[in-house]
Amino acid sequence: MKKSAAVTMTAIFGLLPLLAACSTNTPSASPSPSSSASDPSSAPTDTPEANPYETKYDIEFFVPTGSGGSIPSSDKDFVKQVIDEKFNVNLTVTHMASGPDSTNRMNVRFASNTAPDLAVVGGRDSQTYAKDGLVADMRPYLTPEAMPNYFKWISETELQGYYTIEGVEDGLRAPTPFNLRPYTAWYIRKDWLDNLGLSIPTNYEETLEVMRAFTFDDPDGNGNHDTYGFSTSGNGANVGFDWPQWVHHGFYSSMYVDEGKLVDAGSHPDTGKVLADIKALIEEKVVDPNWFLNKGSDHLNRLIEGKVGIVKAGGRDFALESIETSAVSRARQINPEAEIVPFNPFPDAKGITSAPQGSLGFVIPVQLAENEPDKVKRIMDILDFLASPDGFLLTHYGLEGESYTRDGNTVTLKPDVINKINAENGKFLEIYNFFTRVSDTTPIGLEIINPDETDRDREIIAEISSYKYVPYTGGPYVTPPAGVNIADYRKEMNATHANIVFGDLDVEKWPEYLEELLTKHKGREIFETYTRQIEEGGGFENAKNFSPN
Repeated sequence: MKKSAAVTMTAIFGLLPLLAACSTNTPSASPSPSSSASDPSSAPTDTPEANPYETKYDIEFFVPTGSGGSIPSSDKDFVKQVIDEKFNVNLTVTHMASGPDSTNRMNVRFASNTAPDLAVVGGRDSQTYAKDGLVADMRPYLTPEAMPNYFKWISETELQGYYTIEGVEDGLRAPTPFNLRPYTAWYIRKDWLDNLGLSIPTNYEETLEVMRAFTFDDPDGNGNHDTYGFSTSGNGANVGFDWPQWVHHGFYSSMYVDEGKLVDAGSHPDTGKVLADIKALIEEKVVDPNWFLNKGSDHLNRLIEGKVGIVKAGGRDFALESIETSAVSRARQINPEAEIVPFNPFPDAKGITSAPQGSLGFVIPVQLAENEPDKVKRIMDILDFLASPDGFLLTHYGLEGESYTRDGNTVTLKPDVINKINAENGKFLEIYNFFTRVSDTTPIGLEIINPDETDRDREIIAEISSYKYVPYTGGPYVTPPAGVNIADYRKEMNATHANIVFGDLDVEKWPEYLEELLTKHKGREIFETYTRQIEEGGGFENAKNFSPN
């Protein structure tokens, strides 16, 4: 790798979170989190065990804030205390809300040779840093032998896929752990259904009829025509894949593998049919008129506020009443009778979304690896601890005996204590959980019991867990040809979609528009490169063996 004192940065690519991570330890060396950070399974001793790490390092992580706010002082920061003592480090966590500001700040730090010791960034940013020669090859450190806990979350095949950057040496980035199954569903205001005497829709046509009823039949009973059937957030740029018309026409996600082929839903001959149906639904005036300008979670807020009746959303906790920040809990602060539940308009489809994939990866500055390889190993040891059961519990819930009890792999939470700790300390655990910001603890064998979960909540979890999904291929697992920017292609594709649904372009001419996208804007070159990369990595064969449930 070449040292680089300055960076020639490409254009900022979207709102990409930044993370910095730290290394981990083997299960036998990982203590159960406690106020003393000691291992409760070890025999009592009068002489403290010597720390195996002789050299003390100052280490900085740069991480996304998540839903947290601030980190408390060191005397209250038990996560820092455990990590500092266990690994003989002085840990500093720099955190920012995800977005252009955090991306710009990381770019500046790389450009000025003041990068943090470890950062986690989005796929496009990590690709930029790799091509600019700014990040190190992590393969000597990132092995199942050195990081056994990490490899419980990430398979070697997934790691190799994430490593790959067209035209660049492998091993320059790695994914943070992510949920192995999606928790995605369409959600509906069931209290509105009850008010209108309607049942939860079970297919596409019934879903459209409910959207119409929610718009024209006064589902909230306030005597005004101020509700709409459906909403999404176009961020002023795209049509998006929340619309049920995609699955209705056989498209399950933005990009995925189906029957041994790569499918890019937005660049398909049948995409015009989807856009035509979306255009027709908009013209019926049953869609939130703000949908295209909505940003981020605006459409979810419209559901919560009682302005729209159906949205598509992800997340295991979205509609759980035991979670104080969930959609249904917030909706009940406005209307105590509010009820939000998931539903599936396509029970016979291959899926309603695609399998998850890590969108964030961690990188190490090349100068650090060249000058201080032992420090890199220390970082990796911390990361492996964060991926372990003990590290997961520490950064998500707190200290054993205080925030939860543990009987083997069964963990029973004390929600009131956890909420109190977060409330009094800037929700700092929701910053520290940056490396394993996941809901499914199956990979590390933990069964998490939340006594506040109701029977209703458990039914919802079972419902969304039953939905089918298809294999995913995209994002950091495949990269465009050298010199080609996929963001430029997507911008043109999204603009074409938007102009069609708003009537500025004739949907009947979609084949002509598609050909222009594939030729003038290099779509064909991009997808041929993706296909070759998937073939070389065995992705099509793996997809044949994919078993979502």
